[in-house]
Amino acid sequence: MRDDMDKVIVERPRGGRRVQGDGRVWRNSPERGSHLGMKRGLGSPKWLSENLQPLKRWLHKQVHRPWDKVYAELCSGIDRRSTVQAHIFQHIGDFVARDTVLCDGEVRVPPYRWGDARRVPLHEAPGVELFVHPVTGILLPNRRLRQARAARASKRFNWAEQRGDTPYAVYHVIDETTQWHRVDGCWFEVVLAKFPERADTAQPEPKCYDVLRRCVVTRGGAAQRPAPGLPTHFGMYGRYGVYAAAKRQLSRREVRARLGDAA
Repeated sequence: MRDDMDKVIVERPRGGRRVQGDGRVWRNSPERGSHLGMKRGLGSPKWLSENLQPLKRWLHKQVHRPWDKVYAELCSGIDRRSTVQAHIFQHIGDFVARDTVLCDGEVRVPPYRWGDARRVPLHEAPGVELFVHPVTGILLPNRRLRQARAARASKRFNWAEQRGDTPYAVYHVIDETTQWHRVDGCWFEVVLAKFPERADTAQPEPKCYDVLRRCVVTRGGAAQRPAPGLPTHFGMYGRYGVYAAAKRQLSRREVRARLGDAA
């Protein structure tokens, strides 16, 4: 851990003259006190921040290490006697699930990290990226996180569909090989390609990397993962036997020009 991690997380750079302002008007006014310090009325050049991404990246680099050693290294780099620095330890639970249990040979964690008394399997915890194994004490990543988030997204879509709050479709077909998909609030232009044919039925199905699923899929495996609201044999792209070969994030101007307010 870098020596100035506490400053990176909780302190912003000094603002300089542009944030201090001119305090001479107040210092020369009748409202000022009789005894003034040198900086009274000039503002503070330093501001507090809460940039937790460096802490999150550092914790992700510590996977497969004993949590006791990771926590000891964290304590050696951050002084808990300081009120500002001690605030950092309150956010460790946002990234690491430590209250884990082993039930019937399966690790169970809090579903959303925030002091929930429930314990659910890893594939039902979309908010848990890292967890401490209850037996070995090793810091491990949630390898079923993508499955958990996909299930949550599908459930949210079904709820919105029942309420009638779906202003946009699952995807928009531009042409035979181009579609627009909305992923995590951002629109992407997806280029589709057909799976290669097998020369011999005895050979295994060819594998292709799907950029939208972010994994290697086969023709049969892709058919088993439908999009919300579509039959299974249609898959994610409205027809069978295709995968996402490339994608590009669209600008707001492009989306509004084609979809208008529905985007």
